Amino acid sequence: MQAQEKEKQSLKDLLYSGKLKKDSSGVIRNTDDLSKKIDTGSKKETQPGETSVPAANAQQNAVISKTNTNTNTLTTGVDKVTTTADSAAIVAVPANTIPAKTNTKLWKEYTDSLVKTLNDEVLRSKQIKKNTYYLMVDYEIEPDGKVTITNVTSTPENAFLAAQVRQIMDSTPLSLNPVTDSSNQPKKVKRKQQFTITKE
Repeated sequence: MQAQEKEKQSLKDLLYSGKLKKDSSGVIRNTDDLSKKIDTGSKKETQPGETSVPAANAQQNAVISKTNTNTNTLTTGVDKVTTTADSAAIVAVPANTIPAKTNTKLWKEYTDSLVKTLNDEVLRSKQIKKNTYYLMVDYEIEPDGKVTITNVTSTPENAFLAAQVRQIMDSTPLSLNPVTDSSNQPKKVKRKQQFTITKE
């Protein structure tokens, strides 16, 4: 039994070392005389690394696969960054292109809010009769855009309503865009603005 195992091992060594002669049948049996099958003309010594070539190739392939996987991951990461940057750019563009509100628009928003407050808190008073009131506001725009109310008048005349409007406007100050002169420097200017309110 041990002799057979030894012969098998010897056959395996010869086969992998390249010492066996090429045989047209290509079949080697345990009972064959191996000495006839050995190719003594071409001596080929087994190199330590040769038997591990398939393993080395497999390892190299594994490294390549790993590299490719990492490359794909990196590419995906870059794509994500690019996508995020693009999204940020898309969001930022409208913010930069939105024009500043004009003083007319700021006044409109302010007086709409003022009328709502007057309707809720002031027009309930018996001192204000049912009517449509035209309120004229005299004001100054400071160089920094702050608004100072200088006078409020009502048509038809109603001192109580005018006083209430003045008080509310003083307690909720308005800021407008500064007005500039010919040299583009902000300056103090006087303005008037009118709005209406109706008590039904």
